[in-house]
Amino acid sequence: MDVLEKFHLLIERGQPYENEFVHLKRKISIGRFGSEPAPGIAFHIPLVSRQHCVIDCEKPSPMLIDLGSKHGTWLNGMRLLPQKEYGLSSGDQITLVNGMISMKYITVNDQETMDWDPLKPFRLPTEDFIDIHELLQKVRVHQKDIHFSHKEFQCFKLLYSSLGQFVSKEEIKRHAWSERDLLDGRVPDVGSDELNSLIYRVRKKLSPYMHIESVLRKGFVMAVTKEI
Repeated sequence: MDVLEKFHLLIERGQPYENEFVHLKRKISIGRFGSEPAPGIAFHIPLVSRQHCVIDCEKPSPMLIDLGSKHGTWLNGMRLLPQKEYGLSSGDQITLVNGMISMKYITVNDQETMDWDPLKPFRLPTEDFIDIHELLQKVRVHQKDIHFSHKEFQCFKLLYSSLGQFVSKEEIKRHAWSERDLLDGRVPDVGSDELNSLIYRVRKKLSPYMHIESVLRKGFVMAVTKEI
């Protein structure tokens, strides 16, 4: 039986993504959020072109193509010429807008397990590390008050209650968007941009004391990263 290769893109940096895996199928475009037609991967960064570049996995060997972007696409530090195909190899570094966005192309066959480094170091918080104020929808970390919107607070509480453990995207959608909960038990209709934006805001507010790690596009893990 042939061993099938699976193509992945690790988005290391670029709002609203952070350390998130994307499984590449066929051809996927990369561009700016709000563009028409909508790109497969959309960044909330104005310097990204509407249709910036594309990764074409329909070719015999996957190709990266800059679509004539204004601020450029780089492969392993080399700026690409517009509309020219460049072959990709596992471990290749892709950057956009002079490094504002950083991604890594990864190839794994169907008999391998993808390497994933868990949060390091993972630590349990001390008893006085954080105070949670339910009524005010805020937390207090080392004399710093962090205020949340309703959805942000629901997301934070769910992740913090499962500190160091995986929480699925479906669980977060049910907690943060309970007003959209369906009677038949289906997951509320929440788009990926809505969810990514929520996680980005909560992650930013908790930095540098806590971190939310994306796990293979399936969910998230929260950990304490700093105690002063």
